[in-house]
Amino acid sequence: MGNDRDKMLEAEFIARFRERNKKFLVDRRFQFNSEGTPSAEDLADSLSFDSNDGNIWLAGQRIMFMQAEVFGNIRRELIDKLGYQQARQLLMRVGWQAGARDAARVSELWPNGDGASLFSAGPRLHKLKGMVDVEVVQIEIDNARGQFQGEFLWHNSLEASEHLARYGVSSEAACWMQIGYASGYASALLGRSVVYREMECKACGHDHCRIVGKPAELWEDGEQDLFNGVDSIFARTEQEESGKQSLMVGGSPAFLAATRLLSKVAPTEATVLLTGESGVGKELFAKSLHEQSQRHAGPLVSLNCATLPESLVEAELFGVEKGAFTGADKSRTGRFERAHGGTLFLDEIATLSLSAQGKILRVLQEGELERLGGTRTIQVDVRIVAATNLDLRAEVEAGNFREDLFYRLNVFPISLPPLRERREDLPLLMSYFLDHYCKRYNRHLTGFTTRLVNTLLAYRFPGNIRELQNLIERGVIIAEDGDTLDFTHLSLGGETERLNSWDQAGKVQGDQLAEGPIESPALPAPTDDPLSRLRDFVSGRNEVLETSLGEVEDLLITAAMARCDGNVTAAAQMLGMTRAQLSYRLKDRK
Repeated sequence: MGNDRDKMLEAEFIARFRERNKKFLVDRRFQFNSEGTPSAEDLADSLSFDSNDGNIWLAGQRIMFMQAEVFGNIRRELIDKLGYQQARQLLMRVGWQAGARDAARVSELWPNGDGASLFSAGPRLHKLKGMVDVEVVQIEIDNARGQFQGEFLWHNSLEASEHLARYGVSSEAACWMQIGYASGYASALLGRSVVYREMECKACGHDHCRIVGKPAELWEDGEQDLFNGVDSIFARTEQEESGKQSLMVGGSPAFLAATRLLSKVAPTEATVLLTGESGVGKELFAKSLHEQSQRHAGPLVSLNCATLPESLVEAELFGVEKGAFTGADKSRTGRFERAHGGTLFLDEIATLSLSAQGKILRVLQEGELERLGGTRTIQVDVRIVAATNLDLRAEVEAGNFREDLFYRLNVFPISLPPLRERREDLPLLMSYFLDHYCKRYNRHLTGFTTRLVNTLLAYRFPGNIRELQNLIERGVIIAEDGDTLDFTHLSLGGETERLNSWDQAGKVQGDQLAEGPIESPALPAPTDDPLSRLRDFVSGRNEVLETSLGEVEDLLITAAMARCDGNVTAAAQMLGMTRAQLSYRLKDRK
C-alpha cells in the first residue's frame, strides 16, 4: 500500500466513513435505480473540464484520460517484467487505492447521501471512467451488524478485453485493477475490509465477468492477503477517530511534498523557514511541526510580527523589567522566555525592522537575552520556526532584511503550496469547513451543489485556504437548515451575479474563473470620510471615534503612496515603517 505516510493519508480519508455505521439494505435484480443521492445524474454532472489549467475533475478529484490500448500496453509490460502474480498484486493495489479515494470523495461531496446511492456510486463512477458496465444481481448490506454480500455482472470490461487482445483466452480471471477498485470502494465506505473475487471472467471465455464481494475474513483461501496494508490502515483509522481533527490532510503532490519535508525535519532541532502566500496555512504547519518534534511537551508560542508597532517589538519579544518606561509597573516575560523548552513561531518575520532582526539574531546565536530595561542575562532554549509571504532573498538584496539572519533562519526551508496547486484537496477541506461551521452555528446543511463544486475546483483562490474558509462560513450563516450550499449562499451584493456569470459562461470549463478573486461586496459610501471622523475625535467634538483603525491606516497609506508616486520605500519612510511592514499591509489590502 505504499509507505507509512501514504497509509496515514488513506486512513485520514477513510476515518470519516467508519463513523457512519448506519443500517441500509439493498436488494436489486437489475441496475440501480435513479432515486436517492447521489443520483447517476449527480455523478455525471461532477465531471468537469478546466481548460485554463488542463484539469479534468470527477467527483472532486483530478483524473486523466488514457487510451485503452496504452493501458493494455502498460499492463503487458508489468506482466512481462514483474511476472504474472506480482503484476496482479500491484494492479489490484492500485485499483484499491482508486476505489477508496472515490468512496472518500463521494461521501465528502454528498455527506447526507442515502446508503444505497452512496454504495451504487462506486459502480457508476467505474462506468464513467470507461472501465466496466456494472449490472447488479443482488446486494445485502447491514452495516450496523457488519453484514455484507454483493454479486454483480460486469459487461464490456476494459481490462478483460485488453488481456484477451494480448494473451488470448486466459486460464485465470484477469480484471485485477477492477477487482481492487471494487474492494477499495466497499472497504472505505463500509469501514471494514471487504474483498471481491472474480468467479467468472470474460478473459477466460465467459460471456461476462461475475464478481462476488464479502468481508475479508469470510474468504477461506487467504485472498485478502493480496491487499497487504488494508488492516493496518483500518487500525490507524480507529486511532485517528479518537484524536483531534486536523486540516493537515490531503493527497495532492504539492501538499504531500511539503508534509514529507515537515516530517523529516520535525524530530530535529533545525530552524525551519516556512514560505508561501498569505492564507496557505503556515501557522497550521508550524503547529504540526511542534507536535511532531521532541519539544511537543513544551510550549508553542506564536507571534505575528506584522501586527506589532516598532516601539513594542523589543518588549514583546524579550520582555520588560519594571520601570523600563512609563507605564511599566511590573516585570513581564517576552515571547522568547515563554517559549523556553518549546517552539517559538515568528510569522511574517520579514516585517521586522533591521534593529529587531539584529537582536533576534543575537538570541539565536548566544541563546540568551536581556529584558527591556534590564541588566540580567537570561538563558533561553527555544527552537525557532519562522514564516513569511515575501521573498527573503529579494528583501536581503533590497537591504530590508539582514543577510546573516536570513542564513540563520534558512537552515531548512519549506515552501507551502497555494490552494490552486492542491485542488484535489478541495472537497475534503470544503467538507471539513462545512462540518465545522454547521456545528458552530447549529445548522444542518446537506452539502454542496455540483455546479458550485465544479466552479470552486477551477477558481484561482488568491486568498487560499483562508478565503475558502471565509466563503464556507458565510454560506453556513446565510443558508437555511436543509439547504445545499450554492452560489447564492457564498455571495453577497454583486458577488452573486459575478459567480453566476462564471457558471453560465463556462459551466464545464470554468474559463472565466482565472479572471481573479471574488470581489468584495459593494459597501455604501460613508456620509463623511475617516479623516473627518478622526479630526472630530482628536479635537473633542466627538466622544467616539466612529471609524476603525483599519480605515485610518488605509487612509494614511493611500495618502503616502500617492505623495511618493507609488514608491514603497519612500512611503514607508514617510509613515515611520519598514519597507517590509508597508509591503505586507499593501498585499493584505489586495
